[in-house]
Amino acid sequence: MQTNAQVTARLATLDQLLQTTIPAFLSPPPARDTLRNLLDREKIPRWKPNALARRGGGRVYYSVSAVERLFRSRTLTPA
Repeated sequence: MQTNAQVTARLATLDQLLQTTIPAFLSPPPARDTLRNLLDREKIPRWKPNALARRGGGRVYYSVSAVERLFRSRTLTPA
């Protein structure tokens, strides 16, 4: 299992989040569509390199620190 200490990225795609950050909080990780709906519902900041490609085309990057904050606030940690 990957730990948060090894992740130093500021932005990551959904696939990168599912490989690195999400397994540190959830096991098994949710489906890609489920994760996207959750991040959109929680208004996690995202960025697209090509701002003109509003629909379709181009990758969408999410703020890794915002995703970590979301899961830290919603996940119970053992005492």
